Amino acid sequence: MKTLLLLVVLFMSFYATSQVKTVLFIGNSYTAVNDLPSLVYNIALANGDTIYYEANTPGGSYFNAHKTNPTTLSKIASRNWDYVVLQEQSQLPALPLEIAGADFSPPSATDLCEIIRENDSCTDIVFYMTWGRKVGDAFYCPDVPAVCTYEGMQMALRDAYLGFAETNNAAIAPAGMGWKSVIDADPTIELYSGDGSHPNLNGSYLTACIFYATLFQESPIGNTFSAGLTDELALYLQTKAHAIVFDSLESWRIGEGDLVASYTNFQTDYFEYEFSCTSENATTWEWLINGEFFTGETITYDFPEPGNYPIQLIVSNACDTLIFNDSLEVYAAGIEENHSVTKIYPNPILNEFTIYNPNHEVVEIYDIFCRKIIVLETSEILKIDAEIWESGTYIIRIGDTFNKVIKQ
Repeated sequence: MKTLLLLVVLFMSFYATSQVKTVLFIGNSYTAVNDLPSLVYNIALANGDTIYYEANTPGGSYFNAHKTNPTTLSKIASRNWDYVVLQEQSQLPALPLEIAGADFSPPSATDLCEIIRENDSCTDIVFYMTWGRKVGDAFYCPDVPAVCTYEGMQMALRDAYLGFAETNNAAIAPAGMGWKSVIDADPTIELYSGDGSHPNLNGSYLTACIFYATLFQESPIGNTFSAGLTDELALYLQTKAHAIVFDSLESWRIGEGDLVASYTNFQTDYFEYEFSCTSENATTWEWLINGEFFTGETITYDFPEPGNYPIQLIVSNACDTLIFNDSLEVYAAGIEENHSVTKIYPNPILNEFTIYNPNHEVVEIYDIFCRKIIVLETSEILKIDAEIWESGTYIIRIGDTFNKVIKQ
C-alpha cells in the first residue's frame, strides 16, 4: 500500500513536498542509451525527490519477449512497484497485425500488464511512447506507407500508445510527442544520434524531463541538473517537456487513477456547514472537525460559536491514504462583524437561502431575462424557498444594490 501523509494541493507546484517513488523500466536500447533511468533519477534528486529504480533493457527486445523473459519477470516480482514503465520495440507499435505477425504489440502489452498487476494491483503502469525515425522507416515503408516519413511514423506510434493506455487502464509518458514539439519548433536542435533512430543526449534529456513530469506530476522547469547540456538548452527542453505533459494530462491519462483529497463547504444556517468530499477514486472518507470524528462523503456540522476551526479530511482506497489539513473561519450565518452589510447565503443556492437585510430595504428578485419574479416586504432576515426554481442565474436587488446568485 502506498501512503502519503501530506496532500500536495497544487500538483504542478514548484514547491511540492518531497516524494519517493519506486520505478521499474522494461524496454530496450531506447531506454538503455544514455542511461535514461539515471537521468530521471538525477532530475528528481535535484528537485528534492527520490527514485529507487531497476531496469531490464536488452537491445531490440519486444513486449512479446519481455513477457517470458526470466529477468523481466524476476524484477517485476521483486517488490511492489509504484510504477512500471513499458517501452515496446521502436517500429512494432506502428505496424498492423498482418505485418507484425506473432509479435503484434497490443496482446503482448496486455499480457505484461496482467503480470504486473498480479504482482501488485496498485502498481501504476506507464507506457513509454517513443518517436518516429528521423526520415521514417525505410524497411517497412513499402508495406506500411504511413511510416515512410517521420511525421507519419510519429503519429502512428502516438495512436498505438494511446490504444495501449486506454485498453490497459494505464498512463503514457509522451516522449515521442515531446520530440515532435521540439522538432516542429526548432529543427536545428538535434535529438537523434547518428543512426537517425536512437537518442543523443539532447533527446534522452528531453525524454527524462518528460518522465519526471509524468511520474512525479511536477514541473521540470528550473531543474538544476542539466546532464552536461548548456543551461539555455536544458531550460528549453525542460519547458517543452512541461508543456507536452501538463497541457494534455487527460490525453496521456496521467493521474487518472490517483487519489486526491479535496472538499467543498457551504453554510446552511447560522453556525451550520455542510462539507462534501470531492475526492475522486476514494472509497472511504473520514473527517475530524473541531475534535469530533465523522465518516461519510458528505456531512453536516453545527459549530458552537464563531471562530477559526481545524478541519482534517482523510480519504482512502485500497492503494492510498491521503490526509488533508485545513481550517475554516466560521461566522454567524455568513455575517461578519459589520452587521450593517447585506448578506445572501448560501450562494450557490440549493433549495433555500437567506437574505440578511439589516437596513430593511425593499428586495426584488429577477430572472436572467430581467423579469421580476418576486418582491419581498422589508425585513431584517428573509428566508426564500427556491426549491422549484430552475437552475441558472438570478439577480437580487436590495435597495440600490444588485447581487447575482446561482441556483444549482
